[in-house]
Amino acid sequence: GFQPSGWLGAILAPAKSCSTDFNEVMKSLISMGIKTSNLVLERYEKNEPQPIEKYLFHGGTRSGDMTATYHHLGQEFPMEFEFLGLEQGRVFGQGDDNIGAFTLAGQYKLEDGYGDINMHKQYVGKHSVIYRGKIYFEGMTCVIEGHWEIGDMSDRFVIHLILQEVYTTEMEKIPPPKASQRQGNNVMISYCPCQYDLAQKIAEGLIAKSIPAVCPPLRMHEMIKIATEEARVVIPLMSEAYEASNISKYVLSYVDEAGIPIVPIKAQDRYSQTGWLGVICAGALYTKITNANDIEKRLDNLIGQLYPYISDALDDEQHLAALVDGTLVQGYYMQWGKKFDMKFDMFAMTNGYIAGQGDDEVGGFVINGKYTCLSDKEDFEFQFKKHYIGQHDVQYSGTTTHNESQFFFDGKWHINHSSDSFHLEVSRNQSSGPKGLHIMLSYQWNSQKLVKRVADMLKQRNIPIWFDIAGDMKGNINSAMAYGVEGAAMVISFDTLAYSKSINCQKELTYAVQLEKNIVPILLENEKGFQNTWLGMIIASLNGINMQDDSQFNYAIDTLVQRINTALEEKKDEESYQSQVITSLREGRVSGQGNDKIGPFTMAGNYDNEGKLHTHDKIFLPFAL
Repeated sequence: GFQPSGWLGAILAPAKSCSTDFNEVMKSLISMGIKTSNLVLERYEKNEPQPIEKYLFHGGTRSGDMTATYHHLGQEFPMEFEFLGLEQGRVFGQGDDNIGAFTLAGQYKLEDGYGDINMHKQYVGKHSVIYRGKIYFEGMTCVIEGHWEIGDMSDRFVIHLILQEVYTTEMEKIPPPKASQRQGNNVMISYCPCQYDLAQKIAEGLIAKSIPAVCPPLRMHEMIKIATEEARVVIPLMSEAYEASNISKYVLSYVDEAGIPIVPIKAQDRYSQTGWLGVICAGALYTKITNANDIEKRLDNLIGQLYPYISDALDDEQHLAALVDGTLVQGYYMQWGKKFDMKFDMFAMTNGYIAGQGDDEVGGFVINGKYTCLSDKEDFEFQFKKHYIGQHDVQYSGTTTHNESQFFFDGKWHINHSSDSFHLEVSRNQSSGPKGLHIMLSYQWNSQKLVKRVADMLKQRNIPIWFDIAGDMKGNINSAMAYGVEGAAMVISFDTLAYSKSINCQKELTYAVQLEKNIVPILLENEKGFQNTWLGMIIASLNGINMQDDSQFNYAIDTLVQRINTALEEKKDEESYQSQVITSLREGRVSGQGNDKIGPFTMAGNYDNEGKLHTHDKIFLPFAL
């Protein structure tokens, strides 16, 4: 650390040292009686003159420049504010009353000396109360009057603020809330499985009011992708179930890190958000909609909160330029001379922005960042923040290189004073071929070296592949398995005794069998070693390829490529017979109609609050005579 010497040391010798922490500096100044409210230099600003922002009011009840009371059951109760601020359309403060300590946050809007105010009063560790009212001025006094509400209870409140100067319309010049930096025009509903019906009805209600809204599929990577490409603002349906949902946690954490505005709905009675959800939505004004009956009477209030963010987007035409669209990425980062694998379940590059979700040795993470084109090149300069859920952040930056099928991300990661290199391999969007299909490589960790060799040979032939670089389906197993298997035109299993003993490999290949996927076994060991296992039973009737002899490797690859190309062509043909189904999921019931290569059909069934189908029938209709 630095110790002053010479002339500076002599001058500062009697002085008490002070921390470089901003808050510690403020405390030291306050303890010396120095007024800090008008200081120009603030946290993270450069040491140069800064413009002093106008504010409507800064003060508190203890300083004698405000009074505040609320009424209940014919009685009047004082509210003591340690601090209250009204500044550039925002309300913030803290205090206590007969119920307990609270924080206050909200918004106000002024026009020609009158205005509206909406505030959220959160009692620490307890319930919350909504305050809505009007603002007007009497000389140097600002009067705020209105009503508070909690559940079915409501009564009035009054706040008087003594201003530092007579009110003028100059104080009204408040910048509008910043719209999302994204190109999206839609309001996106973020929900958990048991909230599907409510989410759908809210989206339908917004669309009926000419507000573009989207209720995405309940898959994490799809929700993050839609947030990246389409969302101008996101509405989380706050409840105990939402707070407990891992999908909701990842999606809203990404939205928060990406700077996309959040306008929450409280979707459960007698609920106050805590933990990760409490941090993200702290101080945000919400609309209470707990069931379908609340939508019609409270939708206008929700639209009022959405409008500042979407008003400039309603007439915009969205144009998407997606370089990478939801691709799974392979990569690693270096630390202490060791290589640590990073696995992404979703990675997208759209209109200059980067988004993604995955996990590594540290835990689950979301990423958010930007990329810009390097001059006279097809490559990019990029930077993104990797936010470990509930933990710390790591900054990544660097440049890309590319070939016909992939982008290669290389650069440095930084956290505090630590830094090292990283590498990612990202599949580019292809202009041809069956969209969303890939060849899945299923293997156990011990076979990774050979599997990477096979993967490289397939990439050179522009074959879209996916394989879990960590091996043995480590990390977020369910979402990785779902994407890898469900999106595969073919599943290639690299069969060994170790593969047959892996529970996760068993889940993966068994799931592929259940989905009737085209499976090609690659024999890396003598199959007698696992002939009587679950693996031996699956591959017994399949036409495998032997890769035990390295001298025959190229021949084996040529055979494999022929099988892959045949599978991809068959998938193209199948697309012409894909079912065209009209399906409805409402209030626990499933119904629909459509046709496929067998013929026209109807379908019916039901699902539970977790979104699982319990019974369903697909009935083919008789041909007309």
